[in-house]
Amino acid sequence: MTDPKLTSVMPSLHVEDVPRAVEFYDEFLGFAPVFRNGVTFAIVQRDQIELGLIQAAYGRTAPGGAGCYCKLSQGIDALYAEYRARGVPILHQLRDEPYEMREFMIGDRDGNTINFGQPIPLPSR
Repeated sequence: MTDPKLTSVMPSLHVEDVPRAVEFYDEFLGFAPVFRNGVTFAIVQRDQIELGLIQAAYGRTAPGGAGCYCKLSQGIDALYAEYRARGVPILHQLRDEPYEMREFMIGDRDGNTINFGQPIPLPSR
């Protein structure tokens, strides 16, 4: 028997209006829609990151209040500049954290948050 190997995770964020949320994630965050199930669920993707957008009423929850963390291998300064130029709500400005990550946080129209982080390279010895 082959041991299980998990390869990815797709958080689902509860939103008030899925088509409106897809528009925001596409136009402002650069996440292209890759799947839609009517107006109750959609998947958006940027690079290797997928996010599910689920209509809050369908999931029997309130919109917002969810969050996720997207880890970058490079380019966090460029992504931060891109989002600022597009007018994305920045909740936590880009900064180096003491735990050796460079991070910022954005908010979507429904109150969900997405943190973006990139490891800070350790100095060469």
